[in-house]
Amino acid sequence: MPTSMLQSLELPEDLRETLEQYLTQLQKDWGADLEGLLLYGSAARGDFIAGRSNFNFLVLVRALSVSGLQRAGQLHRQWGKHQIVAPLVMTQEELSRSRYLFPLEYFQMQEHHVRLAGKDPFDARPIDRRQLGWQCEQELLANVFRIRQRFVEGEGRAEAIRALLILSITAVLPCVRGILRVIGQPSKGKDGQILESLPQALQFESTVLLEILQMKRGMNSPGSLEWLKVYERYLQALESLCRRVQTVRQESGL
Repeated sequence: MPTSMLQSLELPEDLRETLEQYLTQLQKDWGADLEGLLLYGSAARGDFIAGRSNFNFLVLVRALSVSGLQRAGQLHRQWGKHQIVAPLVMTQEELSRSRYLFPLEYFQMQEHHVRLAGKDPFDARPIDRRQLGWQCEQELLANVFRIRQRFVEGEGRAEAIRALLILSITAVLPCVRGILRVIGQPSKGKDGQILESLPQALQFESTVLLEILQMKRGMNSPGSLEWLKVYERYLQALESLCRRVQTVRQESGL
C-alpha cells in the first residue's frame, strides 16, 4: 500500500493508524482523478508534536469538480478532529504556476514532503532566488506589522501575547528557511536546527526565536509578569532580522 511510507515518519503509532484509515478513504473518494498524494509540513520534516501540530496534505488531481470537493468536505468532517487540516487540492498545472506566483510556499512543499500515493510532482529545478528572497523579506516585514497590531488588539494581555508569538514564529520559520536557500546555506532540517544555524549562516543572534519555538512546543513558559518583556525582546529581534535580510539581499544583488 503506498501509504506504507507513513512507517518512516516520526509519529506515535495511534496517529499513524489514524492516518492510514484517513488516507485509504481519501484515495477511494478521489478514485481515478487522483494523480498524487503528498504529506508536507511539520510531520514531513520530523517536527510533529502530538496535540500541537497538524497534518497537511497536498492532493493532486486530474480534474476538479464541486462533487469531488463535497466528498472531501464530508471526509474532513469525520477526520478533522484528528489534527488533519483540510487538504490542499490542485491540478499539476496549478502547482507548476505556483512555483512563480508563490515561491515561498512552493519551496516549503518541495523541500519537505513525503509522497504517499501516485506521482511526486516536484522536480529538482531550483526556485528563482530573486523571487524567493523578495517574498521572504515581504513576509517578514508583514509579520512585524501583524504582531504590533495584535499586541494592540489584545491590549498587551499575557494570553494575547502568547497567542501572537506562537502564530508569529510559525510564520517566521519558512521565511528563515527561504532566505537561507537564497544565500546558498543549508535550509533542510528540523526547526530548532535551522534557528541554531543563524548566527553562523546569517550573522544573526537567534536566541529569542529559539525560546519562542520552545514555548510553542510546550517546553517552557514565562511567568505572567514576564510576557511583556518576552514580547519586547521578540519584536526587537524580528525587526533586526528584517533589516538583516534586506541587507543580505542587497549585498547579493537579489
